[in-house]
Amino acid sequence: MDEIVFIGDWVKDRVLGSGSFGTVVLWKHKNIDERLAIKTCKWGDELTTKHKERWTKEVEMLQTCTHPNIVGTKELPEEFLKGLEKVNPSKLPILCMEYCSGGDLRQLLTKPESCAGLKEVQVRQILSDICNAIKFLHLNKITHRDLKPENIVLHVPDSSPVIGQNQKKLTCKLIDLGYAKEIDSKSVCASFVGTLQYLAPEIMYSKTYSNSVDYWSFGLLAFEIICGTRPFLPFMSPVQWMPEVKKKAHENICVFETFHGDIEYSNEIFPENHISKAFKASIENWLRVALEWDPKLRGRDAPSKVTFDIPSEQKAATSNIVFFSRLEKILSSKIIKIFSMVSLSQHAYEIDEQTTIATVKSWLQKDTKIPMQDQMLISQTTYVDIDNNEPVVKYWNENCNIMLYLFNKTNCINEQVEPVVPKAVQRCLEHPKTLYNYKNSQNLYRNGLYFVMTQIEVYDSLIQGLFARGESLKHESKQLLLKHNLIDKSIAKLLAQQEIIIKNAEIGKKHIQNIRESGVGTNYLGGFEKIFNLADDLSDKISKLQTAWSQVSVRLQSAARRSNEALHSELNNFVSKYNYQAVFTQAMKTFITYKRSEFCSETRREQRQCQDIMKICYECLKLRSKILLELNRQPFIQKFMHLSMEFAKIADIIATTSENTEKLSNDLITLSSELTNCTWSTLSILASDAENVGELPYSVISIQKKEFKIGDSVSKDCIKVSNRVNEDERLRSLVEESLKIRKNQSSLNEKLNIQKKMWDNVSYDFSFLNEN
Repeated sequence: MDEIVFIGDWVKDRVLGSGSFGTVVLWKHKNIDERLAIKTCKWGDELTTKHKERWTKEVEMLQTCTHPNIVGTKELPEEFLKGLEKVNPSKLPILCMEYCSGGDLRQLLTKPESCAGLKEVQVRQILSDICNAIKFLHLNKITHRDLKPENIVLHVPDSSPVIGQNQKKLTCKLIDLGYAKEIDSKSVCASFVGTLQYLAPEIMYSKTYSNSVDYWSFGLLAFEIICGTRPFLPFMSPVQWMPEVKKKAHENICVFETFHGDIEYSNEIFPENHISKAFKASIENWLRVALEWDPKLRGRDAPSKVTFDIPSEQKAATSNIVFFSRLEKILSSKIIKIFSMVSLSQHAYEIDEQTTIATVKSWLQKDTKIPMQDQMLISQTTYVDIDNNEPVVKYWNENCNIMLYLFNKTNCINEQVEPVVPKAVQRCLEHPKTLYNYKNSQNLYRNGLYFVMTQIEVYDSLIQGLFARGESLKHESKQLLLKHNLIDKSIAKLLAQQEIIIKNAEIGKKHIQNIRESGVGTNYLGGFEKIFNLADDLSDKISKLQTAWSQVSVRLQSAARRSNEALHSELNNFVSKYNYQAVFTQAMKTFITYKRSEFCSETRREQRQCQDIMKICYECLKLRSKILLELNRQPFIQKFMHLSMEFAKIADIIATTSENTEKLSNDLITLSSELTNCTWSTLSILASDAENVGELPYSVISIQKKEFKIGDSVSKDCIKVSNRVNEDERLRSLVEESLKIRKNQSSLNEKLNIQKKMWDNVSYDFSFLNEN
């Protein structure tokens, strides 16, 4: 096909792939934005009837299997039938497929940054898409039989959203159904197909097999995208590693060679990966089901140790296929990922809709030893210290690697935190002159680059956490200023209340002093002394509160100003001065150079020292120590700590002031009520106990002469003063009326004495008017 470049309005772009039978070429239309992936058979008469049947079957299956995770077919433009006639000697059907722009999964896995597997977001997406595709095929009684990274293509639509670290969300699609075969639940296959390294053991050991072979291949694929390497002795051929893997227990999901060539079995995936601990634990349980050696038990919920001795008829009855359901449950689970700023480590927990921040803090307390009351969880979306009662799911984001940052209120960053170093790198640093064979050196270079990348991730998370803390301090200062303004208004109201009470108390004191000087009614004035003393005490407390509050206002304004200073610019300056860019660039170059040397057979046979990667890992450790040491010396770190403590103190003071202001306001209201009650109670007592009208003040009674009857009680003809003003105005009116009493008291007594003498001359007995 190399000689054909133009077919009508179509232009050959490049060869996308070439297999044992066919070649896939990308064609672009000159006038419209359309691309097609066209697959043609590169053989002619040498093809056997079986091969031709396989090719035709693939075309038919792809045209009938319509699913978003299986590559779609398109109608072949008519010009290609004649244009590709020369390069299609077999005359077999030409397969026209949609173009997937992301290449195949193998290309993604061979990138240097994928040396220890993919990111968790990518892993979840790939597993979900392939699970959907395989499940669809099995429901339609089709077994793929050749599941491998080369047969999975990645499609990245232009409209695809960014899911973190500038990566767009991709869609995985299965291709190459040439080995696929329609089967039913009772039928078996008997043809030797597929790539050897991904073959299920029964294909090599038995003449028959079922669709459980896809479970095995999928399990190997899942392990590889998580760790960057296959789980079972990847340096051996299938004929070599299968006898060793056959010995594994049900719990074993990994078989590997040690540094000294010993074979070990493990229940866990390799620790060098980019997935969270919570997801790792769940996926390990699923891998035990997927990588079960016995094909009759693979993908089912019956452990091999329990059911090996059960007859085949009973096995089917006692176990159920859980391969897809368990994986779907794992992929649908929500995992909250938290970065600890103190220990520089990531913590992950599976959550549900009811999980609260308080629950997560209790988990963190067990893992980090930080008391719950000292923990502060901050999100990059809100920049606030999240309340303990809030649901955690509110801050969950499946596309985010770090969702919350954990801070210790009493400590910022611990420079003594030891890094997590892979065993291969530790051995290299401890024994720098050790000779490495091909297998051990490959493991070392892979772990060395992984170590550098993880340190960069830790550093980036640390810096992002500091940026988040800087923003949270700004937010905290704004919230404190709002609370401060509310307290200011409350204190202003309190001062207004105090002013009224003070004025009333001052007038009352003068009035009582005048009454005492006149010697009238002094037996009833004892209660006022207590009230006036309480008023003086409250005034003193309010004055102290006002003085203290003005000092808090100055502190808060100063702290708010410092929180808005250029902390971000200081952080950016630090990042530009201290970063891993040089170390990472050198590590990538060293890794790529080593990978290129793998193609040389002599390099694979000889032993070598790995001084280059060892020096890079050593420089990375030195840089880490230097960064942590310098970071703790930076002024912005001290500002963070000082502002954190200052805002915490001010927040406590504001809360206390709010309580005290409310209490003093209530005390003033109570005191005002007591003063009013005391005044009117005193007047009531005077009115009810008076035996001479001359002793009654005008503010208490008003005599209506025209209705006065001789012999009736004087108090019955008294008109009470109507309550037409508010409480404070009544008190002022009371004081003014009391002053008039003193001026008119003498003339009133004279008039009453004259009337008394007149009645003495009458024969009626008016002794009830006599004074005692």
